[in-house]
Amino acid sequence: MPIKPENRARYPSNWPEIRAAILARAGGFCEQCGAENHTRIARGAGEDADTYMTAEAHVYHADTGEYLGRKRMSEFEVLRMVDIVLTIAHLDHQPENCDPANLRAWCQRCHLRYDAKHHAESARATRKARAAVGDLFEAQP
Repeated sequence: MPIKPENRARYPSNWPEIRAAILARAGGFCEQCGAENHTRIARGAGEDADTYMTAEAHVYHADTGEYLGRKRMSEFEVLRMVDIVLTIAHLDHQPENCDPANLRAWCQRCHLRYDAKHHAESARATRKARAAVGDLFEAQP
């Protein structure tokens, strides 16, 4: 995920080197689902939901990376085509904590799924803070 401008200062100055080391550790594959970086895959739909297919017709479980075999492309129900770009996830959601044990090289889907609860909590807190500021400016009787 791109670093938001307001969070840039929370990352160490050597972040590019840390990121490169985590990507090297992953060997160019998502450390959760096994999708290969800089490839195009088909995300499954219907009976093929929660799977993905590579250009070579290999099918994998989208949550675990378990190899499920080959399937005729014409028999795979495609939800959408996706270009895989590995991102670096902080397991504790703290950009300052760059211990390799706290970092994972994940594709967009795995990263967003992991962060979903954290994003919802952050959005809820932001909405609550905005409402509180609005209360300050309401007319008093």
